[in-house]
This record gives sequence, C-alpha cells and structure tokens, in this order.
Amino acid sequence: MVEYRNIRIGAVTFRTLLLDAQTTLLRWHVGSTDPNFFAKVPVDAGPAIDWSSEGPPGVVAVFNSGFKQSADAGGSMVDGVALVPLVRGLMTIALDDAGHWEMGVWGSVGFPTQGFRAISYRQNLAPLVLRGSLTPAGKAANWARWGSPLNHQAFEPRSGLGVDAQGNLIYVATMQGVLQSQVGEALIAAGAVTGMQLDINPDWPILGASFAPLHAAGGRFPVQLPHSEHNPSIYETGWTRDFFVALAEPASWSCSWSSRGLTGPADVAQPQPLSLVGVGCTNTTTTTTQPPLG
Repeated sequence: MVEYRNIRIGAVTFRTLLLDAQTTLLRWHVGSTDPNFFAKVPVDAGPAIDWSSEGPPGVVAVFNSGFKQSADAGGSMVDGVALVPLVRGLMTIALDDAGHWEMGVWGSVGFPTQGFRAISYRQNLAPLVLRGSLTPAGKAANWARWGSPLNHQAFEPRSGLGVDAQGNLIYVATMQGVLQSQVGEALIAAGAVTGMQLDINPDWPILGASFAPLHAAGGRFPVQLPHSEHNPSIYETGWTRDFFVALAEPASWSCSWSSRGLTGPADVAQPQPLSLVGVGCTNTTTTTTQPPLG
C-alpha cells in the first residue's frame, strides 16, 4: 500500500512516500483555523482523523496540505462544500467519492476525466511538474511566486505532491532549505509525471506512515519526516491546518470502501462516511485485516 525511500537532490535528502493507486484511497481534511470555514465542513472532514469512518478501512498515512487560505494560492472544496473558489490554471488534486485521485491543471481539457465524480478539490499554486519535466515557472529564479519564506530566505523546508505514470500518488518533503525547483526534481526522481508544491517553511511539512492499517487512535507512524517540528500523531487529536489522510483499500476484494456520494443541494454540508460497497457486503465487522471476501 505504501512505499518510502530517501532521494538525494544534490546535497539535500528528500523523504518520499508512494501511495499505491490500487490499494489506497485518500481524503482531505480542513484544519481548525484554516481554511476559515470550519463551521461549514462535515464532521468527517474536520481537523482530526475521523476514526468512526476512517478507522474501519485503516489509516496508512497522513501528510500536510498546501498554503493557508490567506495566501491566495488557489481554491478548495471538501465533500461537495465549496470553501474557496477554484482558480483556472492552477494545479489541482481532485478526489472522488471513493477516495480515488486525479491531478491536473484546473480548466484544462480532460481534467478531471469524464465520469470522475469529484467531491473534493485542493489547489496550490501553478503546476510544478508537467509531462515528467519541470515547468518554466518551476525552473524560474523568481522564487517569490512559490511562497513567502521566513525572513525572505529563498531556501526553506518544502513539500510536494505528484502522480506517476501508473496513477500512484507521491509525496516528497525535506526539512533542509531548498528551492521549488528542487522539490520538482525530487518528484521527478521519484517517478512523478505531474506535480505540485505543497506547504513550505519549518512549521508545516509533516508526514506519518504506518506499516499496517491503523484502526484507532494511539497507533504508531514509524515512517516520518526527519527533523519535522511536529509528530504526525497531531492529526489524531486535531490540527490547525488542512491535511490528507490515506486509507487502505484492497485491490481485488468483492467489497471496497466508498462514501455515499452527494445527494442534496450544492454547497450544503454532506458528511461522506465510508461504508463497504459491492456484492454481498456487510458493514459490521469487515476490515482490511481480514481475509478476502468471496
């Protein structure tokens, strides 16, 4: 479900995490203070892992999201509730009601793909990687367009997110000082063909991954970002900033985890609790730690 390794870009080491597209799903959560629409958000997308819904499949990874809403780095939507308007031309990760993902430039032809029922979106700045190469903006010396580093120092801890040719999701981060171009190079070295920068500065990059699905709070995330200022367990109790939660999803079972999808008016809070769907499924005791269902 998850793979991790270190990648060297020059003198800098990046921690990289790969989420398998066939065996993991992804959900986006808002923080308690950012984006500033907490009251509009369904409880299962709030500032902490929702163990009642996300615990049964099993949490396998958590990691930080993008810039603060006040940075005007793009728009967002969660569980069908629009928080900030989406901006044409910005890189966007889209999640459907089953937790599957797509990444592309908002407003471009073919994104999201036809039939992809997206219920959550998160944008963060312009494209960093497209078609397996750094974009011109990603190469540019004008680092100011890629965030506001502390004390106006261009070299800061940074994180990024990308998708490889097989559709797997790739997270990269380092607590060493880097430019946006080095984040892009790390994404490409990890196999990404499409990529975006996430948050920067020492306080924000956070990563945790487990060797087995966690079904309740108090589990361990042995894979972490070295020298991060926060333990990923903060996502178990609540965090101020938005973040992603990756869950286990078997590839070949007759049952899979999905949310019910949007059923009411647009921009109305509609919780998307996960439940088992498929032939002969039950929602009582089945978890990813059990043998495959027939």
